[in-house]
Amino acid sequence: MTKLLASLWAWLARQFKKSASKGAGVERTNDEIGTEVPIRNASQDRLRRVGFADRIACILSELSPREGRVFAIRGGWGFGKSSLKNLIIERLGARNDGAKWLDFNPWQWGDSDAIARALFGQIADRLGSEYSGASLARAEALRRYGAILNGSSAPLKKAGDYSSFISATLTNVSVIAIASTIGFDLPTAAMVATCLALLSVGASLLGRVLSYFGRDRSGDALDKVREALEIRLRELDRPLVVFVDDIDRLEPEQIRMLLRQVKVNANLPNIAFVLLFQPSIVEQALAPVADGDGRAFLEKVVQACFDLPAVPVSTVHRIFGEELSELAGPYATEANGFSHTRWGNAFVGCIQPLVRNLRDVRRLISSIAMHIPLHVAGNVFEVNIVDFLVLEALRVFEPDLHETMFRERELLLQESRFKGDGRREVDKVAAERLLETVSERHRSIAQDVLKELFPPLEWAYGGMNYGDGFHVRWLAEKRVCSSRYFPRYFELQTAIGEISERRFVEFLDATASENRLAESLEAIEADFLLPSLAARLDESIDRLPVENAAVLLPGMFRVAQKLVGQGEADPFSSPWVSAWRATSWFLSRIPQDQRGELVLRALCHTKALSVAAILIHLNDPTDQKEDRGEAFDPSLDLDTVESMKAEWLRLIKSLAVDGDVLRNQPDLVSLLYHWKQYSGSLQEPREWVSQEIQSDQAFASLTTRMMSRGMSHSSGDRVGTPRNTFSREVVDNFIGIDVAKTRCDMIDPSDYPEHEEALRTLHRYVELWLGLRESGPLDY
Repeated sequence: MTKLLASLWAWLARQFKKSASKGAGVERTNDEIGTEVPIRNASQDRLRRVGFADRIACILSELSPREGRVFAIRGGWGFGKSSLKNLIIERLGARNDGAKWLDFNPWQWGDSDAIARALFGQIADRLGSEYSGASLARAEALRRYGAILNGSSAPLKKAGDYSSFISATLTNVSVIAIASTIGFDLPTAAMVATCLALLSVGASLLGRVLSYFGRDRSGDALDKVREALEIRLRELDRPLVVFVDDIDRLEPEQIRMLLRQVKVNANLPNIAFVLLFQPSIVEQALAPVADGDGRAFLEKVVQACFDLPAVPVSTVHRIFGEELSELAGPYATEANGFSHTRWGNAFVGCIQPLVRNLRDVRRLISSIAMHIPLHVAGNVFEVNIVDFLVLEALRVFEPDLHETMFRERELLLQESRFKGDGRREVDKVAAERLLETVSERHRSIAQDVLKELFPPLEWAYGGMNYGDGFHVRWLAEKRVCSSRYFPRYFELQTAIGEISERRFVEFLDATASENRLAESLEAIEADFLLPSLAARLDESIDRLPVENAAVLLPGMFRVAQKLVGQGEADPFSSPWVSAWRATSWFLSRIPQDQRGELVLRALCHTKALSVAAILIHLNDPTDQKEDRGEAFDPSLDLDTVESMKAEWLRLIKSLAVDGDVLRNQPDLVSLLYHWKQYSGSLQEPREWVSQEIQSDQAFASLTTRMMSRGMSHSSGDRVGTPRNTFSREVVDNFIGIDVAKTRCDMIDPSDYPEHEEALRTLHRYVELWLGLRESGPLDY
């Protein structure tokens, strides 16, 4: 068995590979999605049942005209009973001596009485369809027989009985109308009375007609009516086969009524009934009227059974694989997370056990066909193809678990967990509770699915514990277990503020040309997606094309510089941190002999001072702490670092000529300290500040740039309180505390509403520092 499964998934993997090599896949038309239509002819037969259908057609065509038969085609839901019926009908039509046939579906007719009337009515219509005298006589005989059995004349007769009452009422009303109008408008009253009288006569005549056609035929001798019907039916040159499908979809009472009708009429000559049903359902419905033994009752009705030929589950899976390959094969690529090993594990362990018959195949393929376009953008598949297919299997066969997953994101991804947090037992219980949403027979499968899709939670089911290093791999593979891609699988669209996979791929393609990259970045920035792009760059270092480094590295400088200051509240995971970190990591992938030239060119062209300062710091041995705890392995050599410092100083002095440009930098204080560090003294940056703050407007603006913004939390608070501060060292180094005090005293903060808060805060801090000057150089 293991060898069989292994060979099957290997075949599927080869099919996927073939489909992927062909390019675009087969797009299933919308009218095919969600259909479970049985096959109609032999050309659609993938289970090779034509021979079996031909044999049944032969038997039905050679029935003895002396009496009828009742046959059964038995099989479970979704195993192809209706498809076999259609093949039999096709074979009957192909035979010269083939029987006539009628396809009757009781499920379409509502209550039991309607089903019984429809059965006899359709048989009569079929027998009288040739319009010959004999055909019409047979049809009338059958209708008469059915009317006696079903009592269908009763409603007409009852309507006729009310005619006398209606006639009398109308007559009385007409008399009252005439009498009540004496002395008034007699012509009008006479006209009303005349109309009512005519209606009275009409009602009487209509009642007599209804009484005639609706006369109670139950008093006719049933045996004589049946004998006349049998004579007419024996005259048929070919038997009539009545296929009764979908019996197992009826209510139990309807099933009992229908089978009683078939049982009573089972021996009518030249009429054969072929009943299609799932035995267990029909037997259960018959049990209450058969002393609990529905099977014994059924055996009295059905003379012979045609059980559906067994279909090896391998055949079902092969058919599923063929259709899946046509549909999803083009996306089975390494870029979309496909690998032969992982697909084999997922298919054999998670999908195969859920797909048991062709109806299951239809349902799953329809769901995949419905949702796959929602994850496709051009030639890009937005998620991992294997995870997508496994989740679609859950959506179809265990929808409760699929729905619960989205709500249990934190548990499944093990977010906000750390060693020793005391949540292991709680999470283990919650993981077991997840399985309770699944039917008992599928729980072991569901556990395998959860382990396959969500490795971070695998430990809760007795599996492995995975380190943080695996998250980078899952992210690169667009797995559902990564926090970035998890919502995409369930929301079926890219979240607001996130850059799509398609757009990211287009960005990478654009790095082959400076103009294309500039256009791409301009469009991304216009859509406010630069923070998301920075995160994607940070997560996808191995995907960045090193061969395009001459174009891409300056582009990354620009992206990072535009994000300076964003997300200051989180120093470890902000757009700015992601941007400079991605730039640093990408730089280390560039060949050593090219790095120096490329990084200097990028700095010169972009003037990205903040990014350059970070790179200088990371590669300058004089900036490394001795207690760093790890070996210093710079990406840039010392000569390049010194050249970057020189270029940096040249650029900042150039920017300083236009005070507004430098003053409006979001990380102005940091740039001033780097200026001090690279030049070797405070003189140059301090002189620039002194020159810059000569006007009150410029001083107010610089004050806002120097103020630090944060939040303070007290015990029990649900939200933080804004807290603005100034560094005594910064003010003293670049302005001077005394100068700051003098300028604050001279300025009315209300004259500068945009900077009023910063001015008042600085004034408060300066007064505090001056009051504590004798206490030493403290920093508040």
